[in-house]
Amino acid sequence: MQERTDLKYITDIMPDADADFKQFEGRYFSTPKKMGAQTAEANTNAGIAAANQIVGYLKDGITKFQVNK
Repeated sequence: MQERTDLKYITDIMPDADADFKQFEGRYFSTPKKMGAQTAEANTNAGIAAANQIVGYLKDGITKFQVNK
């Protein structure tokens, strides 16, 4: 980022090297914790998707979402 002043860095997980990025104020943005799937809607949708996958496996033997094959 020192060489490419046109670059910006945005992350939803504050890196361990957060202090090192402070020199790029205005081009570096982070949140203190993971923000993805932290809303009620996201958690509801994830729960529904998981339930549908379990039903699909038990009812029809669908293994599309199997992790350990």
